Amino acid sequence: MKRDLFALSIAKGGKYSNLLIKRPEYGELVTFAKCKREPIYNWFYYKEGYSGELVWNLLRELNIPKNSTVLDPFCGTGNTLLACKQMGYNSIGFDILPLGVFVSNTKLQQGYDLELLYEKIREITKLKFGETSSKWPDLNFIDIRKSFSRYSRKDILFFKERIMEIEDEKIRNFMLLSLLSIVIPSSNVKRDGGVLKIVKKRHLPPVRHLFKNKLKRMYKDIKRAEPFPEGIVAEARLGDARSLPLQSESVDACITSPPYLNWVDYTKIYGFELALLVSSEEIKALRKTSIRSHVGAEYRKKIRLKSNRIGRILDKISEKPGFVKHPQVVEGYFEDMYMSMRSIHKSLKEKGKAALVVGNVCLPNITIDTDLILAELAEDIGFKVKEILVANARWCDVYGIRKERPVRESIVVMEK
Repeated sequence: MKRDLFALSIAKGGKYSNLLIKRPEYGELVTFAKCKREPIYNWFYYKEGYSGELVWNLLRELNIPKNSTVLDPFCGTGNTLLACKQMGYNSIGFDILPLGVFVSNTKLQQGYDLELLYEKIREITKLKFGETSSKWPDLNFIDIRKSFSRYSRKDILFFKERIMEIEDEKIRNFMLLSLLSIVIPSSNVKRDGGVLKIVKKRHLPPVRHLFKNKLKRMYKDIKRAEPFPEGIVAEARLGDARSLPLQSESVDACITSPPYLNWVDYTKIYGFELALLVSSEEIKALRKTSIRSHVGAEYRKKIRLKSNRIGRILDKISEKPGFVKHPQVVEGYFEDMYMSMRSIHKSLKEKGKAALVVGNVCLPNITIDTDLILAELAEDIGFKVKEILVANARWCDVYGIRKERPVRESIVVMEK
């Protein structure tokens, strides 16, 4: 992070200027980059995730004592939970998407029968292909037939059916996660920002080849993995961060990253993987109930926010209609963040600490400082904002903006 970019990004921090602290060592850690190289963390590519090393550093920096319970209300694919379990912390996570909950809990599994697992891997990868009774659901927003070759479509469904016949639950989950992880690599689709794009890939590997190699790598990870500390509890559950199903003052700390205000619909960019777990009707329902960071979300509850910053942003957006097609997304997003932080506050014990990894937003006529707005809302809820650790400051690179102003990626640290 260049010094001038950091200084420029905090020039108008207002009352929070003294809390914005340059922490470039966290720059790579708040991204998925390191996870690609880490066993178990890399079992499923989830670019919105952060590294386990970030969690370890924050546990130390926030002085969270061992035997504490750490909450992640936006657990994604479970990196917070896995990192906590490795370090001897209890943890509980929630996510609104069944995909995230499934991947999280599979990564947390232990106590495999390694001989039986190896035998099942050999069996399933040597199977001769046959007919399948299941079909891909209609996702509406993308053409399945153009997204996959006929062989890939059938092979994925064939392996899924064989996996679901396995009696051992841990092995069944292990293999299903492996299959989910190779869906995009076996397709004619790539994730491009917040959308799926159909591209003609050359020399696309067969599903069998990708599946076999993935299973082998995951098996090696399990064989080499250090055992988790005894007695540690870690679990992901389906749940909505806006109304966490937890008792008041039941957790010691919170480390999480809510969806960024980036108009990205996760039910679409992970739509193929979701389609192997739930029906198309369930996916549509999830889209409507997800955090209002995109147009498809339709959460009904509205609250009045006490934030001068949000008011000024909405006024400025209205000055130039057309730049932001759906300004109600901005207001809805911060309403959802307020409800989520209020739910976190209720769940935390007195003096409990929370760290939220967030990204600011660059629009043609305005920068939305998500970190500062969340700090303002947090204080209204009853948090004390301790510091805002700036991990990255980058030039805006959307809507044709070039080196006009920077945006931050930060960690908002708070205490109840």
